[in-house]
Amino acid sequence: MPNRPYAYRHIVATLHGCRSDLLDDKLLLNTTLKAIRNANMKLAKTKTKNPLVYRVGDDIMGGGVSVNALITTSHLTVHTSKLYGTVEFDCATCGCDSNPWAALETFKRALKPTHVTTQYEHDELRQQQIVTIPPIKI
Repeated sequence: MPNRPYAYRHIVATLHGCRSDLLDDKLLLNTTLKAIRNANMKLAKTKTKNPLVYRVGDDIMGGGVSVNALITTSHLTVHTSKLYGTVEFDCATCGCDSNPWAALETFKRALKPTHVTTQYEHDELRQQQIVTIPPIKI
């Protein structure tokens, strides 16, 4: 399989034990925007609102909030469950300058989970040893 002509990074994780009062739409939107800045990513210009934020009042997850941000190099998406106190995090980027791990760290600092499980992570830069991951901005 040929290599991509650009670097690709992707992380999917679950933040567990988040307080339900921290899972509101305003905090998640603001945290998403801060995570995008901290990860050296940029929002894509779209004809519709970006990021898209929607709230679910009551479902099998006990209600929650979803934020979907299209970034110029891919996406950052989070979904919350107030019933279970979880946040599902998914961020993918292309290029050497963006850092989805910095975006995840931003969410961890804001939502204060008791623990985090990683379902998937891929970093072609680490595998190819092209460059090191940029430090997390505070």
